[in-house]
Amino acid sequence: MLFLIKKIKTVITVLYISTFLTILSYKNLLATEIHVGVASNFLVPMNFIKKTFENKNNIKVFLSSGSSGSLYSQIINGAPLDIFLSADQELPKKLENTTKGIKETRFTYAIGKLLLFSTNEELFNFTFPNIILSKKIKYIGLGNPKYVPYGKAAKEVLKSLNILNVLEKKLVLSKNVNQVFLMNYFGNLDIGFIAKSDFIIKNKKGKVWDIPQKLYYPIKQDAILLKNGEKKSKARMFLKFLSSERVKDKLISFGYIVN
Repeated sequence: MLFLIKKIKTVITVLYISTFLTILSYKNLLATEIHVGVASNFLVPMNFIKKTFENKNNIKVFLSSGSSGSLYSQIINGAPLDIFLSADQELPKKLENTTKGIKETRFTYAIGKLLLFSTNEELFNFTFPNIILSKKIKYIGLGNPKYVPYGKAAKEVLKSLNILNVLEKKLVLSKNVNQVFLMNYFGNLDIGFIAKSDFIIKNKKGKVWDIPQKLYYPIKQDAILLKNGEKKSKARMFLKFLSSERVKDKLISFGYIVN
C-alpha cells in the first residue's frame, strides 16, 4: 500500500512538472510572436514592414485586417491583439482611456490622402469637383463613415462642397476603403473615394482626381500598444521600428505623408 502511494505521488509530481513545462513553453512561444490589428488601407505596406521586422528580429508577426471600426470592436470584446494600427486617431484615443490601451504609447505613424477614382473613360475629361455632379454618374462609392475613417473623410468632402444631400441616393457604402477601390476598378461603381495608397499600389488603369486638403480633416493614422502586448518587449520594438526612417521612406513611396 505504501509503495502504491509513493508511486501515485511520483506520477502526480511528473504530471505537475510536465504541465508546468508545457505552460512555460507556451508562454515562451507567445513571447516570440506578436499579433497586430491593421486598418485595411495599410495592409500592403504592413506586409512589407512585417517581413522586414521578422527577418531582422527572428519573430513572427500575425496580422488581422479590417476596417478600423471593426478592429476596435474586436479589441473591446477581448480579441488577443498586441498592437492596433488604426486609420484614424479617434479610436486609439478611446482605447487609451480604457484598460485595453497602454497610455503614452500612441503616436501617428502615417497620414493618409483621399482621392477620387474612376475607370469610366466617359468621365475622364471632367474636372474636380464638377465630376461629382455629372448626370452620367449613378453610383458613388465610399467607406461607411461610421466605421471607415476614409469614408468619414469622404463624407466631410461632400459636406464641405454642400452636395451631400443632393447625392445621398447615389452613395454606395462599403465595409472598408479597399472595397471601394476594387468596386471601382472592376466597374461596379462610376466613381469612388479611395486611399491614395491603393491607387499607387494596385492600379493599372483608371484616373484619379486630387481632393484639396481643406475639404476634409487630415487622415492621421495612429498606432497604440494594447494591454495584451504590454509585457512583450518585441511589441514595443515593433512600434519603434514603425517610426524608423527606413519605414518612413517606404511609406512615402506608398503614398502616405509622414512626419
